[in-house]
Amino acid sequence: KPATYNQEEIHIRLWISPILGKKAFKEIKAFDIERLKKKLLDGKKSPRTVQYVFATFRQVWNMARRDGLVMDDSPSKKVKIPKFDNKRQRFLSLEEEKSLLVELLKRIPQVHHMTLLSMRTGMRASEIFNLKWGHVDIKGGRILIMDGKGDKSRVAFMTEDVKQMLDILSEEKEPDGYVFVSPKNDKYREIPETFRTAVEKLKLNEGITDPRQQVCFHTCRHTFASRLAESGVDLYTIKTLLGHSTI
Repeated sequence: KPATYNQEEIHIRLWISPILGKKAFKEIKAFDIERLKKKLLDGKKSPRTVQYVFATFRQVWNMARRDGLVMDDSPSKKVKIPKFDNKRQRFLSLEEEKSLLVELLKRIPQVHHMTLLSMRTGMRASEIFNLKWGHVDIKGGRILIMDGKGDKSRVAFMTEDVKQMLDILSEEKEPDGYVFVSPKNDKYREIPETFRTAVEKLKLNEGITDPRQQVCFHTCRHTFASRLAESGVDLYTIKTLLGHSTI
C-alpha cells in the first residue's frame, strides 16, 4: 500500500541509511544494529517505532537472503528490542455508553449507527466499513463478517437494538451495496471526526494522558468484550465472537 511504502522509505532514509547505508551486507554485524537502536532511542522514538524500523531492515535482509546475496540470518536477531505495551484498556461504563450514543445521534446518525454496531457485536472499524447488505440476515439476527483480520470470517449476532436499526436502514438496499456509505457515496475508510468531537464534548478523555486509557472507536469493541465478561461469558466464547486467533 502507498502508506506502507512511504513509512518504510522514511525508515530507510532517516534511520537505517545513516548507520548502514554504505556497508555491504557481509559487513553488517549485530553491533551496527545496536547503533541503529541507540540512534532511534536517542531520537526519543518509542519502542514500537524501533520495532517497525527493525522490521523494515529484516524485510530487506530476508529478500537478499532469498536472492542468494547473503546466507546468514539477519543480525537484528541478536539485538534485544525494547518491550512495549500498547494494549488499550479502556471500556465505557453504561452511563458513558449511553451519553456517547445520544451525542452521536444528535450529530451524525450514521456515526451513531456504526458505534452502536461495534458496541453490540464487537466488530472492528474495518469490518464495519466492509459490511455489505448481502452479509446481513436481519430475520435470523446474524451478520456474516467476511475476510476479517487475518482473512478470517466469522458470525456476529444482533441485539434487538441493532436488529431494529438495520431493519430501518435496509429498505430498498442492494445485496452488494455497503451498509454504511460515506458522503462521497463510497465505503468509509476511517471513522469520521465526529466521533472524536463527541468524545471531547463529553470530556471522556479529560485529564487522561495515557493513550491506552483514552476513548477511541476501538473502545467500543473493548466495551462489547467487557460486557460479556461481566455477564459471566467464558473467555473462549468471547475470543470467538471477537475474532481473535488465541485467548
